[in-house]
Amino acid sequence: MKKTVTTTIALLLLGTAGAETVFYAKFRPDSSNHQYPVGGKAVVEACVTDKSGNIQKKGTVEAWADDGWTNVVWRCTINLATEQTVRMELSRSTPGSLRLWMRGKDIQVHERPERVLFGVADIKPLTPCPADFEEYWRGEQKRLEREVPIAVEKTPAPDLSTDGLEAFRVSFATFGGKRVYGFLMVPQEKGRHPVIVNVPGAGPGVWKPRGRVVRPGYVTLIMNVHDFPHCRTEREQKARYNEMMARLSAESGEPKYQRYGFASGHREAPIYHDTILGMARAIEWLANEPYVDPARFLYLGGSQGGGYGIYLTALWGKFAKSCIACPNMCDMLAYKFGRQPGSEHIQDQTDAHRPVAEKAAPYYDACNFARLIQTPVRMGYGTMDDNCQTVGGIAAFNSLASKDKKLALLPGAGHGWRAIDETDLKGWLFNR
Repeated sequence: MKKTVTTTIALLLLGTAGAETVFYAKFRPDSSNHQYPVGGKAVVEACVTDKSGNIQKKGTVEAWADDGWTNVVWRCTINLATEQTVRMELSRSTPGSLRLWMRGKDIQVHERPERVLFGVADIKPLTPCPADFEEYWRGEQKRLEREVPIAVEKTPAPDLSTDGLEAFRVSFATFGGKRVYGFLMVPQEKGRHPVIVNVPGAGPGVWKPRGRVVRPGYVTLIMNVHDFPHCRTEREQKARYNEMMARLSAESGEPKYQRYGFASGHREAPIYHDTILGMARAIEWLANEPYVDPARFLYLGGSQGGGYGIYLTALWGKFAKSCIACPNMCDMLAYKFGRQPGSEHIQDQTDAHRPVAEKAAPYYDACNFARLIQTPVRMGYGTMDDNCQTVGGIAAFNSLASKDKKLALLPGAGHGWRAIDETDLKGWLFNR
């Protein structure tokens, strides 16, 4: 007998006094992992409950399913006074997903879709791979080494050190007179130690090493994406981040740093270019330090850090294992072919910028970097991830050249690390 997993999505009903009452849309697919074969039938029951799980019997809601982009394939309006549960029967003739939605007509609904997936192993990227993709990036790595001395700066940071781990603030030169900045934690015990490399998720970055990735007995290198020097407080980090955002927005006409440079017409202009290359050379520098075991480099990161995990695993190529959660920058041009992109940084460019941005995007698409990866990889995703769209990440996973790879899809989970924290992926990563 098949188990079912219930996905809960919050609905808000405003009372007469204006107080918010929380309700939930619940989708229950008849497959415990929310996965089906192409052409198979997904049967999904949908209802609305209060916080205690009691069926809601007032209000009118609309439920529908789309093809993972804009085409609605099923729709129904439900009067909760007469019908508390609706049965959705869904299918796809091609690999991909169907997104399930519920919206209130006379109640306020927090819209967050669930997905059912069809033919997961056959989901492929729609963003093309340039013929010179690998040649371009290998050439840029060589050009950086030829033109820009690495100029390592490594400063002791006793304020960040912990019992057994000595901390350093580090930075490395990259193109354009810029540097990439990070933190290095080194065990005080003599000998060669395994290494964890991490890049934080999108946003302000980190001003100190994070407990999520730092482990006793491991050297840890955490690299920020941003181009400003180390900060000493979270408040300072956010202030410098906001200054950077304002500066890049004024230069590019785009509000988010992730979109910077794509519309310039130059492959070297996107903000990722210099940081990817700077981080790759930083890892190579670390691999030659006397306190590390160069055969035991591990990558761990999610979201933006997941995307960078794919970039760095592809370009450095010597990681023993990489564990990646919900990577961004996957299948960025899928919207041109009728599917939700895994990253919306190109789709959301202004109308004037988008045509040029689309030319540079394939050179930064994680799916194309994945084709270069031979490293053992574990990837985790929530089926409800609507920040870094699940299907784009699956396309990147399926593009991995590695023969040792596994994908953990966590039913009902949204964006974040749950698919790693609630599975055995970390156990695999740190198991020698």
